[in-house]
Amino acid sequence: MASVLSETHIKEKIEVIEVVDSTKKLDGGSSIYSSDGSEITTEGYIHDLEWTPEEEREVVNKIDLRLMTFVLLMTFVLNMDRTNISNAISDNLPADLGFGIDGVNTGTLVHSVIFTVGTLVTNPIVKRVGAHRWIPILMNSWAICTWAHALVHNFNGYIAVRFFVALTEAGFIPASLFYLTGWYKTNELATRLAWFWGIQSFASAFSGLISFGVFRMTGIAGLEGWKWLFIIDGIFTHIVGVIAFFYVPGSPLSTQGLLRGKKGWFTERQKQIAITRIIRDDKTKREQHERITLHDVKISVMDTKLWVHLIITFLGIMPHTPVATYLPTLIKSYGFSVTTSNLLTVPSYFIGLIFSIIIAKLADRYGNYSLFALIGCIWSIAGFLALEFLPDNAGRWNFYTAALFLASTPSWHGMQIAWMSSNLAPIGKRTLALGAVIGSANICGVPGSQIYQAKDAPRFHTGNWINTGLLIGTSILFIFQRTRYSFTNKYRERKWNAMSDDEKKKYLQTTKSEGSNRLDFRFRL
Repeated sequence: MASVLSETHIKEKIEVIEVVDSTKKLDGGSSIYSSDGSEITTEGYIHDLEWTPEEEREVVNKIDLRLMTFVLLMTFVLNMDRTNISNAISDNLPADLGFGIDGVNTGTLVHSVIFTVGTLVTNPIVKRVGAHRWIPILMNSWAICTWAHALVHNFNGYIAVRFFVALTEAGFIPASLFYLTGWYKTNELATRLAWFWGIQSFASAFSGLISFGVFRMTGIAGLEGWKWLFIIDGIFTHIVGVIAFFYVPGSPLSTQGLLRGKKGWFTERQKQIAITRIIRDDKTKREQHERITLHDVKISVMDTKLWVHLIITFLGIMPHTPVATYLPTLIKSYGFSVTTSNLLTVPSYFIGLIFSIIIAKLADRYGNYSLFALIGCIWSIAGFLALEFLPDNAGRWNFYTAALFLASTPSWHGMQIAWMSSNLAPIGKRTLALGAVIGSANICGVPGSQIYQAKDAPRFHTGNWINTGLLIGTSILFIFQRTRYSFTNKYRERKWNAMSDDEKKKYLQTTKSEGSNRLDFRFRL
């Protein structure tokens, strides 16, 4: 996490706290007290617990194998259900229901608005009922909405079903992000989130593959191929959603269960390691299960650093909306058949997945999340410019190559969220921010759905220039935010070092600043 004091000053910080509270020193510079001087009493936390790197690695490997793989399966299902709309559009869904590209844009707009509202309210619910209960409820709810597409016969029905799909899907990602922060340390999170978003790309690829076969079911039971796609996706979601009720544990302390084994995943010592390592990494996580308050809302709204992260997300994800919505349709416009167009989308998802994970692992290892995120921005800019400057007679395979390069852009979204999360405290603010950033990534679909207009088809020259400008603006904001964090760290370091021990002790006892606004908080770059 962005820690209280830089590593070179952790020892000095502990000595000051010892003057106040006479606590015991721990390996790695931790203390039995949090940064506000209150004693940590979280169940499973052992203040003087020590372990070897091999023991911690064994715990993390178990979490990866037994929990993260199932979280990836759930997010795979989510994106199967989210991606199938673009495949269905390429199979003439709009024409079958009596509308055109502007109707598709209206549906995308409705979905984005409702999805955003849902992301903002879900994590306070998670705090009350638990992510391990809320996530399966959401999955089974959107499964119903997914196969309900097969009952739609006109534009009004289409808008209604997209409304309820957005409402039920919205809470999954914020709830999952909050859930994962209770299992992984900050420097482990970016790589896992790269997998989290990368597997969504894999789901998009798989959706393109199965649509190649499913669309051939047109006419069976009197249904269009795209209706069969929604039915099959909905049934698969129900299966995984029901399993989730019995498989997803509440915490490392409660992994026993019917599908998880009578003895659970961990030994007693491993449970203690799993809890203690998370709280030592970020002491605000001792408040993981406390409810959201109005004060949390207030300090979140007033935090300009959070707003910059939200604007980065809003501007940077917006160009993805027209690409994700119309990629199969774009490829079809180059002269390929419907089934071949969907099949040709598949390589882009695998390329994006591989590069996203490689870049995220490097960011976890070396830090500087914002600089690694710039790789994705520059990649996208190059892709849009390639589409813009190809001559009209370039040939369908040249156009496809440019579209493939653009659609293969490695995702920086997970890194940006891990970076934001590590720099926001206390836990209430972070919890709200995790919902807000997913909301920002979806509300951008409102203007994003209008970037590619029917009058600009098929090359979308104006739209491509708009997307290029948005990505340049995003790149500038990444550099701005990193520079701001760096200067703030240096300012706080100078001010802290200029204080005497008595002044530091008094600050720790009397400061009304909290979380990331404290003088002894250092931002992760």
